Amino acid sequence: MSIVLTRVDFRLIHGQVITRWVTQCQANEIVTVDTSLSNDEFMQDVFKMAAPKGLKIRILSVEEAVKAQQKNEFQRNRVMLLFKSVQELDNAVRAGLKLEEVQIGGLGGGPGRKAVNNAITLNREDADTLLALEKMGINIYFQTTPDYPSEILQKAVAKL
Repeated sequence: MSIVLTRVDFRLIHGQVITRWVTQCQANEIVTVDTSLSNDEFMQDVFKMAAPKGLKIRILSVEEAVKAQQKNEFQRNRVMLLFKSVQELDNAVRAGLKLEEVQIGGLGGGPGRKAVNNAITLNREDADTLLALEKMGINIYFQTTPDYPSEILQKAVAKL
């Protein structure tokens, strides 16, 4: 057992993740890596309540996630790693988290952001960060749901 999906989705644990991706990947644990959320007990409870019974939920800081991986804690279950932002993903990788593949599922809206794949938006800063991560050997692709086609990073960035 191991990490079965690493996803960046600003909504973190929500209906689509629970009903579609957890089932698709047969994940039995979600590990959310978000340093600010790891310090907010109230919001942790809110996210934990969104998960069905039997699905283990852990919310870790970047530092805790790196240590958990080093201790092989992600080998105990079929783990879905969730990140709220490209920046937090980048922080984790630069802190030592080892990843082979990352799915971009939702980055939110706002000024300077452009839809590049279904409802997934991208801005230049996130694009540059993702391109740098790809150069480090991480396969990055965009996909909203299992039944929607995926798209490689280069094609998404070309739409900016």
